[in-house]
Amino acid sequence: MPQKKPATDERAMMSRRQRLLETVVIFRRSLIYQTKEFFQNSTLHGVRYIAETGRPIGEKFMWFCFTSIGAVTALVIIMSLWEKFQTNPTITGLDTDFHNQNVVFPTTVICPDTAFDHDKSYDEVFKSLANYEENKAQLFAPFLDLLTSLNFDNIKDAAMLSQNVPIDMLHERSIREWAFLVHVTCENTLISCKYRDDEIPCCDHFEPIYTEHGFCYAFNSRFKSTPTEDLKTGPPHDLYETDKKWALFFLPNSSSRIFIFSNEEYFGSDFNAQIDWTEDQLVEVRISKKNTYTTDDARQLSIGQRKCIFGDEVKLSYFPDDYTFSSCMKQCRINKAIKLCKCNPPFYKPISNAPMCTVTDFNCLNEHQLNITNIKDCLQCELSCSKTVFNIDKLIKLTEKPETPGVLVEFLTWPIIRYKREVLFGWVDLLVSFGGIASLFLGFSLLSGVEIIYYFTLRACCMVYKNRQELYEIEERIRHEPPPAIDLQLKLKSHSRPAINSASARSVLQVQPVSGTDAGYMTTTQRRNEKDYSSYSKNLYRTPKVLPDHGYLGSKDKWQLDHGQYLP
Repeated sequence: MPQKKPATDERAMMSRRQRLLETVVIFRRSLIYQTKEFFQNSTLHGVRYIAETGRPIGEKFMWFCFTSIGAVTALVIIMSLWEKFQTNPTITGLDTDFHNQNVVFPTTVICPDTAFDHDKSYDEVFKSLANYEENKAQLFAPFLDLLTSLNFDNIKDAAMLSQNVPIDMLHERSIREWAFLVHVTCENTLISCKYRDDEIPCCDHFEPIYTEHGFCYAFNSRFKSTPTEDLKTGPPHDLYETDKKWALFFLPNSSSRIFIFSNEEYFGSDFNAQIDWTEDQLVEVRISKKNTYTTDDARQLSIGQRKCIFGDEVKLSYFPDDYTFSSCMKQCRINKAIKLCKCNPPFYKPISNAPMCTVTDFNCLNEHQLNITNIKDCLQCELSCSKTVFNIDKLIKLTEKPETPGVLVEFLTWPIIRYKREVLFGWVDLLVSFGGIASLFLGFSLLSGVEIIYYFTLRACCMVYKNRQELYEIEERIRHEPPPAIDLQLKLKSHSRPAINSASARSVLQVQPVSGTDAGYMTTTQRRNEKDYSSYSKNLYRTPKVLPDHGYLGSKDKWQLDHGQYLP
């Protein structure tokens, strides 16, 4: 008994394999059968003639070529439409239905070339780091001076200068706090300011910011910097059409770089200075504002298609306000610095989940400088769907002792240009285009697709289980059917009509008239022969029509030929 059990299991396994193989075979036969049924009943153009029984092979090939050409042409056009949908589905035009009442003045940043106060730096070093030793204070002070303009370009120099400073004393404060101790004050940066042609206290409106450009002061900025964090500022400064002047004027205390950009953006290395101001110089800047917004219909498209991100669509970890391109790029650089050096550079916004970089990390930041600042690693950052750009339309520099030196930033004209980005080619347009092309070239529709799925899935499977015996019979008949004979002999076939006087024609056509009781029967038989011959002659083109004479005309010939008449 123990020896028979494995044999029984083996037979059962072989039986299951055989049933599975039979099921696969009849399913294949079912697919072939359904393919033929689909071709004969399909609504697609030309497909019915390809599988129709009895049609010449040349005609089938002709319809196959026509159908293939139509399918390839439709596919090429559909691919071009898909590429258009992926690359250029939106259009930007001028928005005429726009009446602006107020305009937010652009953020204006002044970055002095000398961002440190040397006296403050020396005093701080003399008391804290040099232990009241003058020689050490003079040696340590340049390091603190450099911290106020620290960035990736000079971080190598900062690492070299830090070798002269005792590390344990530097660790009493963070690098960012040391920079805030010795930076130049607002009072020493700006002398006088005017906004809308009214005198304003400069330091009440210009806030300190610490970025890759070093220590700067910003008018109408979204944030301000402190030794421990970046804080949001108050409401922005607006302009109205009724204001007597749409301008900001300020007089720097020393040579500086001036940046002008939208209030929506975060200041950083993504911006370049538009003005290099030197002492005793008047610079007049005439600007214009261009705003672009995107309609909500564009949300149906992907970010890659519309090439912009809505403000509430992506939430950044370190900049939770509305999304902007500059904040995304800054966060990308922060993430790369944390990943490569395990710390956050001091000129970036302090964050809770990463420590601030110290002087011991400067070499690492310098080593990975190119990787951190490489914009190719930040391709996920797209422009904002609502963005504002300020263009400098006119720039005037007066260097020969002007009456009032300084910087004047003024709107050239009041009307603000506004652009609207909207969907040109959406999903519905794509579906309509696909349907029109497929219907034009192939007669294809959505129901045709349902038919294809129905024939080759549901119907094929149901036939396997409901008509299993019929499929077995078809498979057996095809398997035992002998292959068609192949005749390799060369024979000449004549397609000319047979001669009337030939023996074969006479044997078929000659009918002797009879008399007596069998006359009626013979007449009926003769007419049946005439009908059969007429049917036969219809299959032969240009066969002469033969009219029988039963002796009523008295002609000598039993048959009369009319060679001028032919069957169609």
